[in-house]
Amino acid sequence: MHPYGCEAETSLQELFDFFTRCLQNGEWELAGACVPQLCDAGGEVSQRLRDIIKAIITYPYLLEWESVGSPHKLAWLWLQVLEKWTKEEVSVSVRRELEFLLLLEELGDEVPETTLKELHQAFLTTQSEERKGSGVPGVSSGTGDALSPGIETCLEALLDQKRPRVAQALVSFLDDHPRSVNTGDHILQDTFIRYLMERVEHLGPGPEEMEGWAEEMCVVLALMPLRSERCGGGGGQLEALCEALWRAREGPMREERVLSSLLRPHCHILLSHYCSTALRLHRDRLLRETPSTQGERDFYFLHFT
Repeated sequence: MHPYGCEAETSLQELFDFFTRCLQNGEWELAGACVPQLCDAGGEVSQRLRDIIKAIITYPYLLEWESVGSPHKLAWLWLQVLEKWTKEEVSVSVRRELEFLLLLEELGDEVPETTLKELHQAFLTTQSEERKGSGVPGVSSGTGDALSPGIETCLEALLDQKRPRVAQALVSFLDDHPRSVNTGDHILQDTFIRYLMERVEHLGPGPEEMEGWAEEMCVVLALMPLRSERCGGGGGQLEALCEALWRAREGPMREERVLSSLLRPHCHILLSHYCSTALRLHRDRLLRETPSTQGERDFYFLHFT
């Protein structure tokens, strides 16, 4: 029986005890059903609830996670619960690492375990560099470890498997690796460029498959990551790609299709780079085709330079 006058408090404590038992037994739906009432209760019970959920998100590995597929999926489940019912948020670094670990799971068994570890280590390096750059006293940014060749191979394999969105997502997590930022390397972006170059220059498969092939190439082109600073100089591979795309414009890689793939929201850098390359190549072709008289050559030079 409940102590007289304490029915509400006793009932709330029993609900909290039931919630913790559900967590211990891996009964996630039942545990989640307890959250709204416990959250609305306020006071110590509500705070303990929040602390438990945050602990699950941070370290889910000791719980019965098998029913949801993986400990990281369990952590993501409770992250959604936390944000929905408490309006609280975990730190950006915790959320970002959880998203990255879920992405690694999506790679499945196709990627060697050693490469997965290298990917995770590269991600952790970006995180540590972000913390160094946040103004922590006594901590300075360095060039970091070089990106492993296995990471580049992984990206190439994803593109070959027609999974450019997964490859682009990986790059978005690793793009701030200090090796790329501080040394000017563009290994991750250049992997996309090389993939496109090899295929555009060879004009894809047979005629009956041309349209599908061109669509695949445009998807990769639209997802290709790009550091804005490389367009200002030193973007030799990017320049070569723009030239290859311009030369292929009479085929399935029509120029209007390429232009739409290069246009990014709030960013016209890549589109501008292609257009300047196309103008240069078009001018050069016109100059080669001009009549041999000096006066006419001067006319074309003045109007197309």
